[in-house]
Amino acid sequence: GAGQLAKMEEHKKLPHIKTPDPIQDNLDRYRLSAGERHYNLYCGACHQRDGKGDGNRFPPLEASEWVNDSLEQLIDIVMFGMEGPITVKGLPYNGLMPANSHLEDEVIAQILTYVKQHFGNNGGTVRESDVRRARQRHLRAQREQQEDI
Repeated sequence: GAGQLAKMEEHKKLPHIKTPDPIQDNLDRYRLSAGERHYNLYCGACHQRDGKGDGNRFPPLEASEWVNDSLEQLIDIVMFGMEGPITVKGLPYNGLMPANSHLEDEVIAQILTYVKQHFGNNGGTVRESDVRRARQRHLRAQREQQEDI
């Protein structure tokens, strides 16, 4: 009753309760974010865990104009892939980025949010609805092409 509530109020006044240690009291400190886990699984082998690419075949995502400029284009590249010559941070690359349309919209949004908020990029959040709109736009375009045939 009242005695327990009074004890709880006193407990709340303890210094480590009022101002938790950002490292020691962070219950998630050993868990990776969903975006980081998915990035490491689907993207890290080519673009590397640090987002710097391999310096040869796979371009960097670090402070990249391809990450920071057009969100629509970024979603399209991850979802539908890309092939051919491009320039990233002034350097030429000519390879294949595989399509990842098999991934759920939420997973793509988590990966892109992680990439945009790390590696020296401009930040921002990619919503599942952003990815869903890109997928729907692509499906509409495919239907229109088939109707034209």
